[in-house]
Parts: sequence; structure tokens; C-alpha cells
Amino acid sequence: MFKKRPLIGICLSLLFLAVCFHPQIRTILVLPATQKMVVGETSLINLELPDKLQRNLELTVSRPARNVFAPRDDAAVGISRNGSGYEIIALKPGTADISLNLWGYIPIKSIQIQSLPPRRVVTGGHSIGVFLHSQGIMVVGFAPILGDDGQKINPGREAGMEIGDLIMKADGQTVNTETDLAQLIDSKGSTTMQLNVNRGGKELLVTVTPVHCAETNRFRIGLFIRDGVVGVGTMTCWDPQSRQYAALGHIIVDADTKQGISVMKGKIVSAAIQTVKPGRPGWPGEKIGVFNDKGSLSGNISKNTPCGIYGEMEAEPVNPHYPYQMEVAYAHQVKEGPAQIMTVINGEDIEKFDIVIEKKYPARQNGRDMIIKVTDPRLISITGGIIQGMSGSPIIQDDRLAGAVTHVFLNDPQTGYGIFMDNILSEMSTQNNQEQKVSTPAPLIKLQSDSAAIKSSPHKVEI
Repeated sequence: MFKKRPLIGICLSLLFLAVCFHPQIRTILVLPATQKMVVGETSLINLELPDKLQRNLELTVSRPARNVFAPRDDAAVGISRNGSGYEIIALKPGTADISLNLWGYIPIKSIQIQSLPPRRVVTGGHSIGVFLHSQGIMVVGFAPILGDDGQKINPGREAGMEIGDLIMKADGQTVNTETDLAQLIDSKGSTTMQLNVNRGGKELLVTVTPVHCAETNRFRIGLFIRDGVVGVGTMTCWDPQSRQYAALGHIIVDADTKQGISVMKGKIVSAAIQTVKPGRPGWPGEKIGVFNDKGSLSGNISKNTPCGIYGEMEAEPVNPHYPYQMEVAYAHQVKEGPAQIMTVINGEDIEKFDIVIEKKYPARQNGRDMIIKVTDPRLISITGGIIQGMSGSPIIQDDRLAGAVTHVFLNDPQTGYGIFMDNILSEMSTQNNQEQKVSTPAPLIKLQSDSAAIKSSPHKVEI
């Protein structure tokens, strides 16, 4: 008897696999566990099952449960039979669980439906200059000191400082700029001092003694530091009701440490593109432009996130191609096929260029939600494809804002990544509206990076 049990188990397993791989059964099994819909949108579930089985299956709203005295329209979605399947319609914002049951009580498949309100924003495409001041002075390298005795030493490294550390205070004094910190260290002479350091979110106290540098005639501790970022990018969209904007589509990182930069204060301004350096395989192109802090576009920076930078607009930007609020396409509405991007390649003129969305990755949350390919002959002839400074350029499909450009493939400048608007808006809806301003001159700027991402300028200071 006991010898038969393994055989029975094997037979049941084979039967289960046979059922699972049957085309008609797989129709049910491959239904998604979750689905997003926009209010007013319909979705058809086509079961294509034998009539006898079809009659014994029922698709119902299981949660939230409906009270018998409640009106029939209290659910976020409605369900009706449609030929060999069911039609689901999103009725109002909210979440509902729908269940496919056999004989009315044996659950076969459950799907959570998220019914989303339609969202409209003003489309960007404007070229922007970005000034981002970090919270703390970042250590980006070690700079050995030539002592008076001719020997090279590095007090900071010997004291335990690490690349990526954020210096928050020096001898109890808050330091906001590279110059402040360099002058404070020099003024201490050879007196031992304490640095308050943030390392990966942990607060540390580092004791270090400056030494005299024979080359610079200053007291130093042997570090390269940087207090912020200067770069060029593209604005994705803004919301006239909240005055919030989104730009870049990705986090700003330091060029040396590759760490995301915490925002102390920052500002975006208008940028006029003067020159374009085309990209080629192995070498990303770039936009070169002049910043104008008295231009038609300005705002603060309050957040630097994996989905881009966010803040509040001080003036209302205008897109001549779409002077109205455009409907947002959620990820499930974006399809593989033709689309357009909007960006600036000359002056401040926003232009539209053809692309193709080649592949979607809805489960990703890293700014690489879709693969896009530039097909516009004019853009390819001028830029070679996607170049640095295009990050944040809006992606338009079917007269809806589908996402933004984020990265370029180094081996193929015509191809890159984009981010869905779902992810961009998820940060926009919770962003901090507290206004922060910074006054910075408008220099000639070129972005240096290995992708479409904006990164820090190469400037750094020795201390």
C-alpha cells in the first residue's frame, strides 16, 4: 500500500501539469493578479472556454463587499458579460477585488483592480539649467599633501574619512560651501579639530589634525570635496494647480562617488542650447548651453529622487505645441510602437521628434521602464540620437504624456531608456512644497556623463 503512494503522487502531479498547460486553462492562469484602469476605461477578459465550463464560471466584485442597502454604483468597477468573456469598466477612483468563481463559490482566480482618476498636466520639453546644493559637503576623493619636510601625507584618510562621507559640521560650526570649509580648516592651523560626518545615514565624529601644505601655503587635511551640482536637463511636466514640476526622470548623482545627492537648496532656470556634440558608439553626445536665471522659466528644487527632481515653479512655462493640459498615459496604456519626444537642440525652441517604444518593463522601478529608439532622421543627423541633456524629455503617444527619456545606450546612441509617468507622478504627488532658492551665476555648461543622466560638474576643491 505504501509503495503505491509515490506513484499516486506522481500521477497527480502529472495531471496537474497537464491541466495547467492546457491552452484553455492557461487562459485563466495567465490573467494578471493586479491591473490598473483609468475611470471610464474598459477591459475585456476573453476566456474562450467550453460552453459547459463557461456557464459555471462567474466573475464578481468580491471586495469591497456590497451592502444590500447600498446603491449599485458604490463599487469602483462594474462587470458585465460580453460574448465568451467579461467586460470590466472603471466607474470611479478606488480599489476593488474581482473574483472568478466556479459554481459561484469555488475561487479560481482573483484580480485586484486599481481604478485611477484621469490626470492632466502641462507638457514640458524646456531645456533647464540645474543648480543643486547638497546637504553637507561631500568627500569625492583624497588629495595627498606635500608637507614642509617634502613628504606626502594624508591626515583625513589616516583619521578614517571615506569617499562619499558628508561633512556636516567642523568644530561645531555648520559648513554650507566648499570655501567655508577650506577657510575654516586653514584658520585652525595645526590645531586638532572634530568633523561631524554623515556616512550612509549614520552620524560619526572624526578627529583630524590639519598640516601645512608647502604647495598651496594653506593648512589642509588631504581631501577633495564638492558642495553641489551644475548641469543641464529637460523639464518633463508641471501641474498648474499645485505649481509643482517634474524634471530629468532620474536621480542626480555625484560624478565621483555615484551617490544620490541630498538637497539642501537648489534652483532650475532657463537654458539656451548653443551647441550640440553628436553621440557615437562608445561616446555619449551632449548639449552645451548658457543658463539664464532671468529667463521665462524658474523654480526651486525640493527633492532629488530616483524618478527625477521636483520643486515649485515661480513662473508658468508655456509649451507652444501643447498650450493646454495633456492627459497622462499610465503604464498599462503605453504600448509598443510609434511615439514622439519633445526636447530642445537649438536655443530655447522645443521640437518634436519621432521615436519607437520597442519594449516595456512595467515591473521595473529604476527609471528603465521602457526601451526607446530614435527614428527621426533630422534628430539623428544632428545629435546621433539620445544625448546628455535630454534626460526628462517628455514622451508623447496617442496625444497623451507617456513618460520621459532617462538614459542612452553607450553602444547605440539611437537607443535608450524611458520612465513611465506613473513613477514620475508618484513622487510629484507627495513632494515638499517648501520654497528654497539659490542665487548662482549663469555659466557656460556642458554635461559630462556616460548616459543621458545629469551628473555633477567636474569642479572640486582641495582641503
